[in-house]
Amino acid sequence: MFLFIEPISKNTGMYVPAYPLPILEITSFIKINRPDIEIKVISVAMDYGLPLNKDGKEQISREFSKDLAKLKPKGVGISCTAISQAEEVIDICNLIKKVDPDIFIFLGGYFPTIYYEEIFSKTTAVDLIVLGEGEEASLKIVELLHMGKNPITEDIPGIAWKKNGQTYLTRRGKRFDLAKKALLNLDLLMQPRKYDILPYAFSRGCSYGCNFCMEEFIRPHRRKVPSEIIHNDLKNLMDKINAHTLLVSDALFKSFDLFPLLRSLGMKVNFESRCDVLDPSIISGIADVCGIIALGFESASYSTLRRMNKVKNKSHYEKYIANTIAIFKEAARNEIPMVIFMISGYPGDTEKDLKESLVFIQNLSKYKGPGGHIFKVGECHVYPKTKIYELAVSLPDVVFDDDGVFGQNIVRQPSKNLDFGTILDYNTKIFKLSNYTQKINSALLNIMPFFRLPARSLRDDAIPDPCFKDNNRSIFNVQGESLSIFRKSVPVLTEKYKKLMSDQRNTRILPL
Repeated sequence: MFLFIEPISKNTGMYVPAYPLPILEITSFIKINRPDIEIKVISVAMDYGLPLNKDGKEQISREFSKDLAKLKPKGVGISCTAISQAEEVIDICNLIKKVDPDIFIFLGGYFPTIYYEEIFSKTTAVDLIVLGEGEEASLKIVELLHMGKNPITEDIPGIAWKKNGQTYLTRRGKRFDLAKKALLNLDLLMQPRKYDILPYAFSRGCSYGCNFCMEEFIRPHRRKVPSEIIHNDLKNLMDKINAHTLLVSDALFKSFDLFPLLRSLGMKVNFESRCDVLDPSIISGIADVCGIIALGFESASYSTLRRMNKVKNKSHYEKYIANTIAIFKEAARNEIPMVIFMISGYPGDTEKDLKESLVFIQNLSKYKGPGGHIFKVGECHVYPKTKIYELAVSLPDVVFDDDGVFGQNIVRQPSKNLDFGTILDYNTKIFKLSNYTQKINSALLNIMPFFRLPARSLRDDAIPDPCFKDNNRSIFNVQGESLSIFRKSVPVLTEKYKKLMSDQRNTRILPL
């Protein structure tokens, strides 16, 4: 048998009670091509709990080790889509090899695709890394292991491994043909009916090339999933799971023609799009189906947006700003909650850039409506081997924590006269312009139950005991029933920790 694992993210603010879409897409593809091979998918947070400290993590490790010894998989595939999962992935790999050194371990996702060399230098427990999209390569790896053969071979495109101190790469494979995409098989999950959210991707990829994004490393062009597959998948998912909230995980959402289907299925859809992609005129027509619109706005400064490669020229910038205002007004008019994503302290930013964003947001917030809105602004992080890293090191006055791929890499000084304290001050002012209405609170509690709460708040005495999986309250139960109880405690926690809710990302990192 073969085991596929979705690790926890140490960033509690990123937790969504949704099934692990990337790894489920891959395992469903393997299973439909090889129904004779036994496969199981584990989501560590869902199946074992979310560890809140080292003691909780050790308990989960012991339980997982026992299950691993019983299952005796020939191979284990692990997904790592976020930097905040990376250290946990390495810990899982080391643990697996400790239980059974003969288990073959392979990784995939954004982080391993970009940082395969760093992973190989950090641990010897990883046998192979899949670069880019994983369906075809993972199928071949599983088939070879099933036959008792070593999958480290030149015949599989898009893989990397290390031998005798040297890293080897095969040629990059072609983009996966989405017409071959398998219907999602929820039976591969340990507990399919414990999830609250249905994530789904109507497409893959993005061609915009913003220099803070990692999408182009895997899928530099957008390709749509065929409509027939989408229709069949969503209808099947509705029959298999108790959730009715759809979380669209496309890098770039354009599939507005699918809203009649979503309406017929009784779904609420939550999606993110660009300010220059979403047409404000369609908003009134999707208001009854739309749960939240998230906009990747980033900044109101032309200079900053150009450095980000978010806009091409002044004309594009003017459209970008005007369309943002139009979208915001329409969403407010139609009582649709909005989340506006922003980054401050970008390499090269001056206080003038921050002021432009603050003034713009002050004016934008005047159009508030009962749907509510949140300005989710955060400090800038710079990671090696990315375009934003190249930008940061090319500017003489930029200072950032150059602490490697496993660190926070916070930009402390984006330009000569702009210090980090000033950046945080602007972040707080912008965040406080959010409009927390009952409607947006309910929507956020459903999708992101720990939104902006500091990690230490999850062990607060205000949270009832049934929300924990152990007597020491060191493992949080993120299954549906527990989260329903927890959501009633959130208003108390939000009031108690409101000063920390606009603070740095590290307040939301689990102390593991």
